[in-house]
Amino acid sequence: MIKTITDIKFFPEVAIVTLNNIPNSPSSIASILGIIAENDISIDMISQTAPYKDKINLSFTLSQDDLGSVIGLTGKFKSLAPSVSADINGNNTKILLSGEGMRYEAGVAAELFAALAEENIRVKLITTAETEISCLIDIKDVENAKKILL
Repeated sequence: MIKTITDIKFFPEVAIVTLNNIPNSPSSIASILGIIAENDISIDMISQTAPYKDKINLSFTLSQDDLGSVIGLTGKFKSLAPSVSADINGNNTKILLSGEGMRYEAGVAAELFAALAEENIRVKLITTAETEISCLIDIKDVENAKKILL
């Protein structure tokens, strides 16, 4: 097991949505998240790219069961700007690794991603907190990930 990690959980049937070319304004993100909330869709692993030419990309995960609902909302997202496009990918698993020691210990993420790289497991999305690392992987790689992490 990776140093300081005390708990590892796997969450299957997760989809990822990336909205591209969003105008870089606080109201754009608020509008998108508001549309999702109005439709009673719970999302996780929210990640924004650094602005480039005053545009951002916003990625988030959600239950595979809610994917159809989000696809139905893409027209509302495009109303923010005609250039907004969506990339949608299902059949993923979220891995949540946690441990209080991550708050103080350097190199935990390096060790984790080196282990995944050794098994050629591609990571689609990463989010972190002081004591957690979440990563999204393809469902086909779950058994290999369990083999090296558990």
